[in-house]
Amino acid sequence: MTTATTGVSAGSSAQATINNSLASLANNSQTFLKLLTTQLQNQDPLSPLDTNQFTSQLTQMSGVEQQLLGNQLLQTLVTQQTGVGSAANLIGATVSAPGLTSGASPISGQVTSVEQVNGVTNVTIGNQQVPYSSITSVTYGTPSSTGTGS
Repeated sequence: MTTATTGVSAGSSAQATINNSLASLANNSQTFLKLLTTQLQNQDPLSPLDTNQFTSQLTQMSGVEQQLLGNQLLQTLVTQQTGVGSAANLIGATVSAPGLTSGASPISGQVTSVEQVNGVTNVTIGNQQVPYSSITSVTYGTPSSTGTGS
């Protein structure tokens, strides 16, 4: 019999990096648009600025934004798939988790299935759905019987 204690990380440093990059890009984009507007308002009508440069810069900013959003979606997908994959390894194992409501008795039993609902990975113990992140211990294999023989 093997016993392990699991802990599922709630956050991800990659997700935080993507969020910081998106916030920085939004600030840079707003600053660029303010500069562009000011420059267009104050340009010499006899010598207008080249619009190709503005268009190119706007396209580049938009491309970077789309890449960051794509990375964010991929990170979410990887996180969800990792949770399901890890939880699937628990099928057949005996797990323990606190009660689903305050004051409820702890839940313990064999995992029979895994499903994901609204981004939350749940395991089925008996007839109850338990969030994967709330599992406190895992026992693989069958418990050894306690005999009195020597």
